[in-house]
Amino acid sequence: MTATQQLYSTSEAIRVLLGPHSVAELRAPSAQGHTLSGYFDDHSLLAKKAAELSGTVPGVYVTLNPVRADLLARAMNRVIRFAKKTTTDSDIVSRRWFAVDFDPVRPSGISANDAEHEAALYRMQQCKDWLRTQGWADPVLADSGNGGHLLYRIDIPNDTASTELVKGCLQALGLLFSDDQVIVDLSTYNASSDLEDLRDIGSKGRRHS
Repeated sequence: MTATQQLYSTSEAIRVLLGPHSVAELRAPSAQGHTLSGYFDDHSLLAKKAAELSGTVPGVYVTLNPVRADLLARAMNRVIRFAKKTTTDSDIVSRRWFAVDFDPVRPSGISANDAEHEAALYRMQQCKDWLRTQGWADPVLADSGNGGHLLYRIDIPNDTASTELVKGCLQALGLLFSDDQVIVDLSTYNASSDLEDLRDIGSKGRRHS
């Protein structure tokens, strides 16, 4: 992928994920032993920086849920190295996305093989089809290379009740779609844990309308 294609792909992913004028954190953990982080309300600059970092660090992530605007003071429309503070649950303004992550069962630190990857994507598709029968709209689909995840657009406050609702929904889907080969990740219910690797949507994912 050329630099121009990477920028276009990243810009499209950000357009899908982020609301207009919302503030998001761009984060690259494990970047040569430290964490890169910055806060952006200029989404074109966010896309440019994310595309620039892509391929130079293990992952380039953005917060799915909007963060408080005053966090711009940490690093406004730029990225700093050795970030000491990143987004916490209390920094999230509201919940914009409900994420359902499907991973093949394998030892930690080991990439999925092709069969495991395909099994996770197939299970993801089964879940999407079932949720459609329950009246859910079609989600954004993303392929992480190891597994896949569904992103459902929501609009609920960031409070204890919402956290329990999301947690309960994940547990219910886990009962229906987890087994000894593929699992639904039950740990992603916290508001600040919804981080999206822009490469998952930008290069491999697709959106259904």
